[in-house]
Amino acid sequence: MARIALADRNKLPEEFKGRFDIIEKSNGYIPNSYLLLAHRPPILKALMDLSQAVIRDEGALDRGFRFLVAYMSSRTAGCQFCQAHNISSAARWGISDEKLNAIWDYETSPLFNDGERAAFDLARAASVVPNAVTDEIFVRLKQHFSNEQIIEMVSVIALFGWQNRLNDTLQTDLDAHTLDWAAQFGLAEKTGWNPEDHLGKSTEPA
Repeated sequence: MARIALADRNKLPEEFKGRFDIIEKSNGYIPNSYLLLAHRPPILKALMDLSQAVIRDEGALDRGFRFLVAYMSSRTAGCQFCQAHNISSAARWGISDEKLNAIWDYETSPLFNDGERAAFDLARAASVVPNAVTDEIFVRLKQHFSNEQIIEMVSVIALFGWQNRLNDTLQTDLDAHTLDWAAQFGLAEKTGWNPEDHLGKSTEPA
């Protein structure tokens, strides 16, 4: 259960209302992490702006693929909250169930190409402490991706490094929409995902 009560969405400054409506229409829900950050609107605005630039807008990389990179990063870091959000978002943006089911066999599965393998190796190596990214990974990345695409990829990993720490520390509650998707997909059974710290009715808005 979240360690801090959610802020009241209805009490947010006017500038957030339209943005929340857009996110809710796209996702089907508002992430509870946003409602926690709403206690500090300048931080919420900064995160929303960065998230839009890094992963929500059209970019140099396919949006579904960016969410797969984010999932790989969050899974490596151990953030149960972000794992569920990222893999469900990858599905929403067109990644097939077949690929989602094979993600942890990416090194050998014929469903993934060498560029994707290099990207996932980067996500895993960049998401441990100390950082384990090698020059060899970058040699492989540059065979498949432009500098623009690599910067976008690293930005996705960095963005979720921040969010992993936020949501793990605050034990942000998962929303019903994401929990339902995870149950239908069988995320726990397939990957060992354990949302225990992110369950429970969120406390009433403060």
